[in-house]
Amino acid sequence: MNNKVNGHTGDFIKRQAKKIKKQENISYVQALEKASINAGFKNWKHFLNASKDANQTNLKENLEQGIAKTKPATIQKAVNPYRNLLVAGINILLDKGLISLDYSPTNDDDGHLFTDLFGYPSVVMWQDIGYEELRISVWWKYDHSQHPQANLSGNSRERFTTTSPLAKRQHYKKIVGVTATAWLERKTGKFMQGKGKEKIYDIYTRSVDKEELFNLPTQTAKGYKTEGEFFI
Repeated sequence: MNNKVNGHTGDFIKRQAKKIKKQENISYVQALEKASINAGFKNWKHFLNASKDANQTNLKENLEQGIAKTKPATIQKAVNPYRNLLVAGINILLDKGLISLDYSPTNDDDGHLFTDLFGYPSVVMWQDIGYEELRISVWWKYDHSQHPQANLSGNSRERFTTTSPLAKRQHYKKIVGVTATAWLERKTGKFMQGKGKEKIYDIYTRSVDKEELFNLPTQTAKGYKTEGEFFI
């Protein structure tokens, strides 16, 4: 991510985000948004979109190479546990008709769903982030009654529009077991971006839930691939 856009590279913005994250004790994604604004962009996605437009030809070539290197779907391999959890969340959204693998400007591509995942109350969120991509977040083993901001008002109230709970990190162990977020590509193909744990972000894992997470039954993606090219 070293192509310059308006004099800045993605690597530079990411380095600034890491500093902001430490200084302000906020999530990496929130820090990334602030760093992007400081660099003159509306947000991180604005920078990515600008970068895409400037390098569309290279992206197409990379995509073609990525597709050529993709292993046949019949080959079974271990799925990263966080990616597996996200697949379960996406499958539920597809089953309920809340999202579609085929983009349409008439679709309501923002929302959240309280649901059951692997026998536990959870929340699955989706948001249109442009270029026909959806941001998918899963909060597994989520207890809204323990959220300190569940019943507040205004912007302080949990509205399920961010990738992680609004509460301070120190409260997470009371309200959620695992959080994970990834991007679902729909324009150039139908797949979750990245491979393995790469490109899955805002991860939180409560220590008592880690073993169970890693032993969840492997989910089969419904109409899309669990891994694919990541667009920068």
